[in-house]
Amino acid sequence: MSDIGGPGPQAGEPATTTGPPVTEGAAPQSRLGAFRARRRVTKAQRSKRRRRLVRGGIGLVLLVVAVVAGSGIYLDLQLHRVGHLSNIHVQASKGNVENILLVGSTDRCLVKPAKNFEAWVKECAAGVNGNNSDVVMILRLVPGRAPTLLSIPRDTFVPDARAGDLSNRIDAALYNGPNQLIQAIEEDFGIPINHFVVLNFQTFTNIVDVLHGITMYFPTSLKDNDSGLYISRSGCLHISGAEALALVRARHVYYHYDPKTRTWRGYDPSGDIGRIERDHIFLKVLGQELAARGVGNPVTDSQLLGAIAPNLTVDSGFSTGEMLHLALTYHSSASRAAQFTLPVVEDTQSYIYKGFNYGDVVFPTEPQDQQAIDQFMGGTPASASLISSRITVSVVDADNSPAAATTVAAGLTSLGYKVSAGSAVPSVGPIAETTVRYRPGHLAEAQRVLRSLTGAVVLASDPKITGSDVAVAVGSDVSVDTPVHTASASTVLQATAAAATLSPLAAPTKATTSIPPFDPRACAKP
Repeated sequence: MSDIGGPGPQAGEPATTTGPPVTEGAAPQSRLGAFRARRRVTKAQRSKRRRRLVRGGIGLVLLVVAVVAGSGIYLDLQLHRVGHLSNIHVQASKGNVENILLVGSTDRCLVKPAKNFEAWVKECAAGVNGNNSDVVMILRLVPGRAPTLLSIPRDTFVPDARAGDLSNRIDAALYNGPNQLIQAIEEDFGIPINHFVVLNFQTFTNIVDVLHGITMYFPTSLKDNDSGLYISRSGCLHISGAEALALVRARHVYYHYDPKTRTWRGYDPSGDIGRIERDHIFLKVLGQELAARGVGNPVTDSQLLGAIAPNLTVDSGFSTGEMLHLALTYHSSASRAAQFTLPVVEDTQSYIYKGFNYGDVVFPTEPQDQQAIDQFMGGTPASASLISSRITVSVVDADNSPAAATTVAAGLTSLGYKVSAGSAVPSVGPIAETTVRYRPGHLAEAQRVLRSLTGAVVLASDPKITGSDVAVAVGSDVSVDTPVHTASASTVLQATAAAATLSPLAAPTKATTSIPPFDPRACAKP
């Protein structure tokens, strides 16, 4: 971040630091002519091609880059199939609602030696893989509705993300395989997953390069030294696969270079939240490019197959027939997909957890998370209507603050829950998120309790719980949504509000935001 006053693009320099120089304006005439020729292909011819590809053992999958903007991509049996979700998950999805986990892996060892990837190849050779999930998105498909997409920030701190150690950021779960990541999402956010799709850096760049790059409008110059992003001017610019990867991975963005002062005028402090918003925009633009280039054209399809299949991983139960069905069902409605980002609160200090320095983390936050999940899922879950008096809750101190635990217990009691006190558990550090732990089979009860709390609160499954349905480990930033008309509730609200003012946590982020003026977007249609 100290490079804000550093040198910027100089006269004669290439427009970017990765890939070929960006070129301004429309695509070359030769490609434009080919595009117009493809548009003249009749519907019957396209259907014939599709039938021929299906008979040849090729299915259609809804990739994140395709589903969001309404395009399908043909894939063959070169797909890597790993893991095995329970039959309950797979069977429940057939012909019904489907939640598909879409993961962008940072696996260095799956990157082929090539320009722009030398550093990652060297890291793999040195034993540094970094197989985490840079992107975590969930695609929800409901018959008769447009798809919805929910992104989970990669630095979200959740319980037991990686089993058996202290790696509790959601991105670390992928190290133990997609099933571990799925388990974390299901247990901590109550979102069931039916299938997963994992793509890596190589796949992403290959898709863009097969399309000979894509065109986006850049309102101003941009730079991120960490990701390699460097856009020197504004306008509709054509970018390569490597440049696109640098854009979607950018989390430390400087913008608007001033050649007179040789400084960058602005910095985007939003970090991963800003990157997610840029990812959402990029995916829509990429989907539009896929549709415009004419997926269904034999040449394009063959190139996409070669770019995607060798580096794409799906669960063993995700058949090509089901992929084809999904693509044909949701193709026309995907461009209307609503996109959400799970709200979080940032720890403005370096986070210490059980003596280990995690650096920058963000925490789940209520009630914003449940509101976003409800929108994503398309309704209020049945847990919201459960009767509180039928739910047993143990409240324990997890922050060396018995008074706070007593206050929360009083608040939950005023809401009708059957509350008991439990033994305190060791504090994890200066800040502790409140954890609503539940016995297996009692997720709905835990979600009901969660809806009664405000602050840095998250769910977690815990088979060791005995004597109650749910155990609330009270952390350092929590309050109870108690009725304000009762004296006891008023006291609870005052006490918890006073505690919240001492927290170094930032304000919650939003589930949806407008595009910042410096961020790239689709070019205006002529």
